[in-house]
Amino acid sequence: MAFIGHRCACGHNDLNHTKSDTGKQICTAKAGASCGKSCKSQSESEVMPTFDRRGLRIKRVIAPGDGLETESGSPVVRTCACDACQALYEQLAPAA
Repeated sequence: MAFIGHRCACGHNDLNHTKSDTGKQICTAKAGASCGKSCKSQSESEVMPTFDRRGLRIKRVIAPGDGLETESGSPVVRTCACDACQALYEQLAPAA
């Protein structure tokens, strides 16, 4: 499934980011470690494609605020549910 989110100035999506104790945004795209690039949130929402094990694109878009599930079916992270992500999802929903 694809999800709607934001891409940081470092190039990674918002699911790869956490906030430190001081509130600073940190990219954890390198196996949980910082990617080493500076992070600054981008405001535009975009559809982030995902792929199955064979490398085929999964076309379904999950609703903003829903969780991306692991193979066991339990959500690990929740996608962004901001107004911009909701609006983009509503635009795509009739096509899905």
